[in-house]
Amino acid sequence: METTLVHFQFRRLGSGLFLDAEPVPGGQQQFSMEHVHRMRVRSEGEALKAVERAGIGHWTTFPLDGIQATVTRLQLREAGFRGNY
Repeated sequence: METTLVHFQFRRLGSGLFLDAEPVPGGQQQFSMEHVHRMRVRSEGEALKAVERAGIGHWTTFPLDGIQATVTRLQLREAGFRGNY
């Protein structure tokens, strides 16, 4: 199964809250993440539920430095990320 080392970051851009998934530079990349769309979320709790739903882990607050995890395409889709990847 193809996996990629991904950095998840919770961000406020303007008046919106977003969860980003970006490949870690120099990390293992077995599939392209060029077209992964930023996911709009309503709260930090919703972002944490998306990460937990994908089986990446469980946190009570989103870490300030983000979350790094090795994920599959299926896990990204289960978290709610859309795009052609």
